[in-house]
Amino acid sequence: MLTKAGKLGGVALEEHVKNLVPEIKQLTLFPSELCNYRCNFCHIWGDTGWALKEPQRAIREQLDIDVLKKFLDDVTAVNKNLGVIITGGEPMLYKHFTELVEHLRKRKANIYLLTNGSLIKNRVEFIMQNIVAMNISIDGPEEFHDAIRGKGSFQKICENIEALMEEKKRRKKMFPFINITMVLSPSNYLSIKQFMSALRERFKDADVVLHDPRNPWSRRRDLSVNLAPLLFTTPERGRAYAAQMKHDLDCEVSPAWQGFVEDSIPMDTQLLKKELEELWAMEGIDSSHYIDIHDYYTDIENVFGRSKCVAPWHEMIIRRTGDVYPCVDLPDFKYGNIYEDSFADMWEGERATQFRDYLKNTNLMMCNRCTRMFADPESF
Repeated sequence: MLTKAGKLGGVALEEHVKNLVPEIKQLTLFPSELCNYRCNFCHIWGDTGWALKEPQRAIREQLDIDVLKKFLDDVTAVNKNLGVIITGGEPMLYKHFTELVEHLRKRKANIYLLTNGSLIKNRVEFIMQNIVAMNISIDGPEEFHDAIRGKGSFQKICENIEALMEEKKRRKKMFPFINITMVLSPSNYLSIKQFMSALRERFKDADVVLHDPRNPWSRRRDLSVNLAPLLFTTPERGRAYAAQMKHDLDCEVSPAWQGFVEDSIPMDTQLLKKELEELWAMEGIDSSHYIDIHDYYTDIENVFGRSKCVAPWHEMIIRRTGDVYPCVDLPDFKYGNIYEDSFADMWEGERATQFRDYLKNTNLMMCNRCTRMFADPESF
């Protein structure tokens, strides 16, 4: 669950951002956007996503591994403890997935894998050797998950998780951490308590813990569960974002923002709030630092003290075409391309400086419900 800003929020966060110096800490890689699922809410392969309309383009556009490795060498030379998020689509469908991961490990990078969990079983050994943490998407109890991702997918993913947990126990290893994320959507939001029960029933011998972002590793666990609000924007804010980017940054935007637009979200958010509070009480979690979920869905102006995004000072995003951006979900303001530009030229270049200077004084109209807006600057 997302949290309200801590001590470094509001005006203090605004002042913090004004004094930030760029320091690369994290890369997020979309080496391809291929996926074997068609979740209706997905902004890539879902009902409003681009890839469902252009599947051949998605197959064709995958990063050249030799170019990518050379670029990664330059970044890891600057930060010897780089965090790398590999995502997609389904990242294990990238044709050079194994080679990419092995190269990153040779460069001592910490790898975090965002996956739908369907392809784990045949890669258990490889994952054990190379991945620090896995974030696996499950959309609720079996009937809810399968309605979104396809019949039989819940049991398949659970079997894969079980195989990975068994291997961890056999080796007496802590890594990789295994985290399940359930996105709270109109399709599943009233099943959260049932979901925790279903997971504990499915994994009877495992310690299944509800994730607390303020104390993420306060106790040992086999499996942690994170409940994540839906990322969205309104049509008005989306159109205002497109106009803002054109007027202020001379940037024509892609259709990506349209995949986040919700005309309305048919959820009883007061009931959702009640269900969450009851679950947190049952799990013994202090929820006082969490955002108000009703306000999150009904008052998009409320950012809960999260007044600035620090990601452009610490993170770079590389897309399937080699294009490089500061924003994880919006491939719009481009720094350059790894086929043509060096890491140093983009990270320290005029485009990056322009974007950071702009964000010191102004937020983008799309920022209010972005995960990076809710990232703690103290621990980014």
